[in-house]
Amino acid sequence: MIKAKGRIIQLTIIYLVLIVTFIYFASPLLWLIFSAFDPEASVEFKVPKNITMKWFLALVEPIGGAYAEVTPIMWIINSLIIAFSTAVLVTILSIMGGYSLSRYRFRGQSALLNAFVILRLMPPMVVAIPIVIIYAKIGLLNTYLGIVIVLTALILPFTLLIADGYFKSIPIEYEEAAMIDGCSRFRAFVKVTLPLALPGIVTIWLMSFVIAWGEFLMPLVILRSPYMYPASVGIYYWFGAYGRVEYGRISAFSLVYSIPTIVVFLVTRRYLTKGIAGLVTR
Repeated sequence: MIKAKGRIIQLTIIYLVLIVTFIYFASPLLWLIFSAFDPEASVEFKVPKNITMKWFLALVEPIGGAYAEVTPIMWIINSLIIAFSTAVLVTILSIMGGYSLSRYRFRGQSALLNAFVILRLMPPMVVAIPIVIIYAKIGLLNTYLGIVIVLTALILPFTLLIADGYFKSIPIEYEEAAMIDGCSRFRAFVKVTLPLALPGIVTIWLMSFVIAWGEFLMPLVILRSPYMYPASVGIYYWFGAYGRVEYGRISAFSLVYSIPTIVVFLVTRRYLTKGIAGLVTR
């Protein structure tokens, strides 16, 4: 009887901790959703008495003031361009570099990989100012190409390690068997190795997309025109665009801003599960 009561008390404490933890993490998201549909959105946490879509419709309207003719939806489109381009470039370079590192050996290979990772561990702010100075001289400041190159350089060291691990896990005998059957080295890579590494490749693409999508510092210092801001920078400047904080507008924008990453995750989830499982088992 005493053991049963102790078990009940233990389960009660566990459930209370779980409930409190859930409320703690879910309340900001609920506030965001409520505020996005509340015509009188404020800093208060409250269920809206009336539902409105005006904050979402405002996303296609010019902000005005210093942001004349700039619409918030433009920032979402800019983020899509930057994140998608960065993810594609990182994935291509990771495939090329990871395959080369896994199939060929050369002096200083391990030291090179370690150097990439160590340099990447430096805070981005350390290299931000030198990058701005260099970009100003070569004409890449305030360009999509400039920010894509920087984000690719920041993400690539880690994705190279992932690609290297995946290609190493695929026996080279598969490619050799394909070459015996008449395939060239490149064709064996495309027909045999690349499909087997697909979960890892999708993981690399998704990770690159998410990191580029949420990056704030580098776009802030490289992109100077409000027309070219990604959403992460745009929402920062938008806080004072009206002389006050428009909680409804910002909440609606934040919800729209989160949709692409959720959609990308749902589309790639099948491969992502295998990719993460592969990382754990290696």
